[in-house]
Amino acid sequence: MQTLRAFEAAARHHSYTAAALELGLTHGAISHRIRELELQTGTMLFRREGRVMKPTRAAVTLLAQVREALALIERAVPHEPRPEIERLVIGVHPSLATRWLVPRLGGFVREHPDLNVEVRSTADLGEFLGQGVDVAIRYGAGSWPNGSRERLAGERLFPVCSPAYRDQHRLTRPGDLARCTLLRHAWQPWAPWFRAVGLRLSEPETGLLLSDSGMLIEAALAGGGVALARSLFAIDDLRQGRLVAPFDRSVDDSYAYYLLWHSGMPLSTAGAAFREWLLARLRDSAE
Repeated sequence: MQTLRAFEAAARHHSYTAAALELGLTHGAISHRIRELELQTGTMLFRREGRVMKPTRAAVTLLAQVREALALIERAVPHEPRPEIERLVIGVHPSLATRWLVPRLGGFVREHPDLNVEVRSTADLGEFLGQGVDVAIRYGAGSWPNGSRERLAGERLFPVCSPAYRDQHRLTRPGDLARCTLLRHAWQPWAPWFRAVGLRLSEPETGLLLSDSGMLIEAALAGGGVALARSLFAIDDLRQGRLVAPFDRSVDDSYAYYLLWHSGMPLSTAGAAFREWLLARLRDSAE
């Protein structure tokens, strides 16, 4: 039944995303159901044309039969309409989702058992508030013209490495970094931290260059060198001893975390509840 309903909704909307919104499923679940039906029928049911999923001729023929069957079942098995479940779709960068948000999100779900929560992770900055996304968490300067925004919290940057790397290179003072491998981030230079601690070191120009903060932490965990970490990405590994901060020196980053929602629309009740929960968790991580 779920497969047939997914097929009928996707064919009616010409969109897996719209079908997912109607049925309270994910885009991936709809896609899986369609593939399942294609295997059962032995034929292709949809072709992508731009952003539209166009039903094939075989799908149009099947659609008439499916609608007739669903209507027959509806008449044969009357049921009370289920109350509509409020949904909250959160857009977030994959690394922030994996390293910080998702491990804590169970608490929010337990506090709001009647709320259907979905996390959509994307590294595409233009898709954080894509179709169906209610709120998004973004990190940056706060200059996004296509959405309403509220600053949540700032960030601090400091060096981290594995305990073994610290011991191997005898890291006790900032100047010891001169004999270390400094892991590089594409848009997060070491220079501000060097200036804050009075080091006359040049920005590293060779070695591993990463464009993602989560990968930067993974490289440090693997003993690849010293990373200049954002606190939210390192906090859990620091508390569990997988990472260490060899120097008690940090610097405020110029970027911050923001909550975004669609321009011209008020923040929904579910979105407001998520904001309050998020602010509380950010305070916990800062302590």
